[in-house]
Amino acid sequence: MSDKDLVKEFKAELAEITKDSDDALAKVKSKESRMKQVLIKLEHREQDVHSCGHKIGEQNKEIAELKAKLETKTRLLDEALQRIKDIHDDSTEKTDTDTDDKDLD
Repeated sequence: MSDKDLVKEFKAELAEITKDSDDALAKVKSKESRMKQVLIKLEHREQDVHSCGHKIGEQNKEIAELKAKLETKTRLLDEALQRIKDIHDDSTEKTDTDTDDKDLD
């Protein structure tokens, strides 16, 4: 082989290696860009999860407050019903007593 042939072959190999290097670099850049996009999406999801957790906490607090109000209202209603029963029982007893008095006369 002559020197010219060797130089030609060397230039051809160099051009092929340069092209392969450029292709590899383009692939790396593409992969890096895709990784950045995925990372951004992941960060957004993380923010969404954090926001949902915060909202769930607020709702749990509101549920606890509503349960407390419901328990208070239920207790008050039970007390009112008991008072009504007591009043009704008292009035029934007085009526029975009045009836007993009339029988004696």
